[in-house]
Amino acid sequence: MYHKHKLVAISPTSTSTLLSNFSKFVFKISPSDRIAAQALFEYLEKIGKPQKVAVAYVENNQYSESLKREFETLLATKKFVHQCYLNAGNFSAQDCIEQAKKQDAEAMLLVPATDKTLTNTIGVIDNAKGLKLIGGDSIYNYLVVNDAGEEANQNNLTVAIPWHRDPNDEFTQTSQKFWNGEINWRTATSYDAAKTIIKALDKSNGNYSRKKLQRILSSGDFDLEGVTGKIRFGELGDRQFLEKDKSVLVQVKPSVKSGKYEFVILEQ
Repeated sequence: MYHKHKLVAISPTSTSTLLSNFSKFVFKISPSDRIAAQALFEYLEKIGKPQKVAVAYVENNQYSESLKREFETLLATKKFVHQCYLNAGNFSAQDCIEQAKKQDAEAMLLVPATDKTLTNTIGVIDNAKGLKLIGGDSIYNYLVVNDAGEEANQNNLTVAIPWHRDPNDEFTQTSQKFWNGEINWRTATSYDAAKTIIKALDKSNGNYSRKKLQRILSSGDFDLEGVTGKIRFGELGDRQFLEKDKSVLVQVKPSVKSGKYEFVILEQ
């Protein structure tokens, strides 16, 4: 629809590489699953478990298939040792773990959607004793820390996300006061998406058109400093990142203040 009618859209949360270069009228704020996969793979390399990896994902889900595919290309064998389908009608978390261990898996990549498959993933976390767990940004969910915080902590669940709040950051403090609650990476990318389109409209100098807005956003001299870093786009709408730009890795740990489990930035 956006391409057909030349309507500009800025997606704050889309990460799927399947939508990369989808349309020059669709722009994306979040880093792609390729960047997240690289960050997770490098983490496994650092702890010495980079190759014997199983995966639990949602078959035929664009996001889940995208991150699975991007991570799989980094494996030396180009293949996971075992695959579990989180959306299978007869899904069993215990069986998923048992079969992965039979194939000598040392780690498991978790890529649920935000529906029942997230509940199934929590079951995997509960049963994953002995496996290192890594996951995509859909794992960054309060249900995970509430229902499986202790198990996630024990298995060093490590999740790649575009951004994580800093309690001393002005944006974090202002946003949490405004919303009267905790914020997450989706808050930041949504804010940056709005800020981006506002700046592009300002640069239109009152001469608004769909095509002109697209040209401004994709031009080489358009950029702005957002909460998630410098924002600039390629000609076909993908955000352009520097070589040093990486996904943020977080783990589930008990809060020093409350004792409740929460996501915290992984100490490098």
